[in-house]
Amino acid sequence: MEKKITSHVTKGLIISLILIVLGLAFYFTGLYLETWNQYVVMLIYIAAIIWGVLLYGKEKDNAVTFGNLFAHGFKTAAVITCIMILYSIAFGYIFPEMKEKIMEKAQEQMSAREGVTQAQIDAGMEMMKKSFTLFMIIGLIFWYLLAGVIASLIGAGVAKKNPPSPFQQA
Repeated sequence: MEKKITSHVTKGLIISLILIVLGLAFYFTGLYLETWNQYVVMLIYIAAIIWGVLLYGKEKDNAVTFGNLFAHGFKTAAVITCIMILYSIAFGYIFPEMKEKIMEKAQEQMSAREGVTQAQIDAGMEMMKKSFTLFMIIGLIFWYLLAGVIASLIGAGVAKKNPPSPFQQA
């Protein structure tokens, strides 16, 4: 009987659910404005992608190449990125007060910088208010795909590989 291979979509759904539960826990405990939680989420995300790549290699009995492993990891990262964008948009509409608190935190951070005038702060806040969702989506795409590429490269580099020779394939 042939081994069942867990698809990148299934892994992406599982990892996304873990990240969503973690995000909800941070939100309901009030920790979502802390900067350290972003690092925790990214570390879990990167570790999960590496796990997915290693599992894929193991399920294929290590008869894979670096490219096969990397592609699987990146496809998993793409699935997660899409799900997290949809989740973030929906979450923003369900809990609109989150946007206001994030805006307040950004204004505090801008005010703490030396040499930033009130006019610059006001202009920055107005631009952020108008384009909040766009900036959020661009940020999610950039950071999730960048971290996904890095995790896929690490996973593909670490995984045991025993690719079949071209003569065996024929």
